[in-house]
Amino acid sequence: MKSAMKKSLAILLCAAVLIPCMLLGSFAAENSDKTLQFNSDGKFTILNFSDIQDGYPMKPITKRYLKDTLNLVKPDLVVLTGDNIAGYRTKTKSASKNEIKEFMDIFKAANVKVAMVFGNHDDEDNAADKAYQYEVYESYDNFIGGDYGKSSGRLGTLNIPILSSDGTKTAFNIWMTDSGTYNDENDKGGYGCVHKDQIEWYKETSAALKEANGGEPVYSINFQHIVVPEIWDALDEHDEKVDGSVEHGGKYYTLPEGAKGELGESPCPPEYTNGQFAAWLEQGDVIASVCGHDHINSYEIDYQGIKLINTPGIGFNSYNNHVVGSRVFVLDENNPQEFETYCLAYNDVYAEDDAVAQSLYELYSDETDTGTKIAAVFKYIFALFLSIFK
Repeated sequence: MKSAMKKSLAILLCAAVLIPCMLLGSFAAENSDKTLQFNSDGKFTILNFSDIQDGYPMKPITKRYLKDTLNLVKPDLVVLTGDNIAGYRTKTKSASKNEIKEFMDIFKAANVKVAMVFGNHDDEDNAADKAYQYEVYESYDNFIGGDYGKSSGRLGTLNIPILSSDGTKTAFNIWMTDSGTYNDENDKGGYGCVHKDQIEWYKETSAALKEANGGEPVYSINFQHIVVPEIWDALDEHDEKVDGSVEHGGKYYTLPEGAKGELGESPCPPEYTNGQFAAWLEQGDVIASVCGHDHINSYEIDYQGIKLINTPGIGFNSYNNHVVGSRVFVLDENNPQEFETYCLAYNDVYAEDDAVAQSLYELYSDETDTGTKIAAVFKYIFALFLSIFK
């Protein structure tokens, strides 16, 4: 009896995966122009997705969620902050290519430009190394890549200027930084760290942008996968566990007063630094650093004049709770030192009466029990059937 029930459930789950995949089409023309420019209203919108790492084939909930978030936000640029694929799961070049193509095809169909950095999982235990994966991204006309990372081995490290609305100058800048995978520099263990050659390149490029801007820094946002170690200094430290705290090294940490968002898990920065944060302070151009990696963190913390920001994971392969989502940035060329940012969680994108969306969430969320998941399969198939005839 149990075996038959499991078999029936497996068939229903397969249907839940295959039906929406057949229904999700793509459309829109390619955009080969890779120049970024503020719009006539002086605004520029970035949509940040992190930690898709959904495997191949991509789960229907993630695929639908990406498309509907794009349709809602209508960004000028999509930024991917690493762990875009689950290398430890795809393992082969063909599977990795297909996993990348699943979400890049969505962005191509939306006619939106894309920039990306790698995370620690993209090439982990994977025959498809970063160089191979980068070639897949570069096969898309809407992808914005760069040459620096190729020559240094830090693929994905580059800067992307945003021109003023009249096109006469660089009004803002985006730093894309490969934060590495796992520590191979010393015996401290843990995650990798931005290397000294990358930091020197950043300082030289920052200085050149400043000189071209009449001696004034070009205000910038840095995007990378792994947060800087200074996150521990930015959080409030406690000797004992308190409400909302996370543990690290025998101490407990909470968001400081004035911070926004959630600290859902302990941040996972490297155990050492090569001076990246200090370089930002020295150059005076980076106003925010945005990371992923810690899937259920959605905080915004002001620290020494720089905002440390975490974007929650968008994929439904792990940490599937109410925080799963994306982050939006709205830049203003008339006030480049300030920007608007907010997270879009699942229920921010979908209405409560969207039966397809809600049944999918019940099916994949960690916040629902087994009975609810089984019922969600039937609810999803029924809701999907009804939606066809609307």
